[in-house]
Amino acid sequence: MPNQDKTIEEATQVGHQYFTDHYNTEVEFTDHIFMPKDLSHNISLSGHVKNNKETEITILINYDTFEVQTAVVPKELLDQKTK
Repeated sequence: MPNQDKTIEEATQVGHQYFTDHYNTEVEFTDHIFMPKDLSHNISLSGHVKNNKETEITILINYDTFEVQTAVVPKELLDQKTK
C-alpha cells in the first residue's frame, strides 16, 4: 500500500477536479475510507458541496491509477452534469 497521506491527498485532488469538470461544482471532502484490499484498490471520499453541508457527495477512486470508479451525487447535481 502506498503512503496513505500522499494517496489521500492525490485522490482528493482527483475528486475535486472530477466535480469541477463534470458538475461545475466545488466540493469539500470530510471523510475517507480505504476499501478492504481483497475487495478493491479503492478509496472512498465523502463530503458535501462547498457552502452547502446538506448536499452530500461520495466518490470512489482507484488508488493505483487514480481513476474515478463512481460518484454518488444528489439529483440536483445530476441535473447540471456537464460531461
